[in-house]
Amino acid sequence: MSKIDPFATLANEALLEVAYDLQVQLERGTAKGMRPVLYLLVQQRKKAADAMSKIIDVDVCETEALRSLQAEVRLYGDMVESCRKLFDKGRDAEQQIMESDRAEMEKIVGQMSPVDRERLNLQQESID
Repeated sequence: MSKIDPFATLANEALLEVAYDLQVQLERGTAKGMRPVLYLLVQQRKKAADAMSKIIDVDVCETEALRSLQAEVRLYGDMVESCRKLFDKGRDAEQQIMESDRAEMEKIVGQMSPVDRERLNLQQESID
């Protein structure tokens, strides 16, 4: 059985907490009703939509203006992608935490005497 890395466990727990916080903000808001990430996404989406409508009217020679408008659109895409990646990392961290907890339980049950396992109605296979 592999040894559990306490730093990886702490990192996964912190990552999971951040991912949960983001999910709460996007779905229902915090206890005080605040949703700063959602606010930022909505504001940037408005800017991106405005930039996309302006791009068609900008002369191709105005490279600075075009780059600025493209950057507004790209920023929104990057924000959405960062949120998606955070959700994915949160799911991965949650899975690792669950696997770590399961391994720990297997170790504890494996170290119990047969009498203690019987008292608790546990068998080694019952936690698989």
